[in-house]
Amino acid sequence: MLVLQPLAAKESLFTAANRLIQTGIATIIVLEYSAFLPSTSKRLERVESAVDYYLKSPTAVAVETGATEISRQGYKKEELEKKILEFILENRMSKELTANK
Repeated sequence: MLVLQPLAAKESLFTAANRLIQTGIATIIVLEYSAFLPSTSKRLERVESAVDYYLKSPTAVAVETGATEISRQGYKKEELEKKILEFILENRMSKELTANK
């Protein structure tokens, strides 16, 4: 489950910040999506299914692009938090599941 692995490699400050933001956004999107999956399977299986779906979805590309753009802006803490939250809300994969109910 690469999307949930912590940042491990030494990289430039920009790259490290970008990877951290990307991993954080992806983790939140995946976990939120997994909460909407049918509870007929075990929790870990739902998370694994959500990770698989995420990696094959256009959301993964959007997160990579969005994290890079957010990282380049040099936002201060409060503005950074706001931008990340806005991005997550705009790119939720669970919108598809909740729209069908």
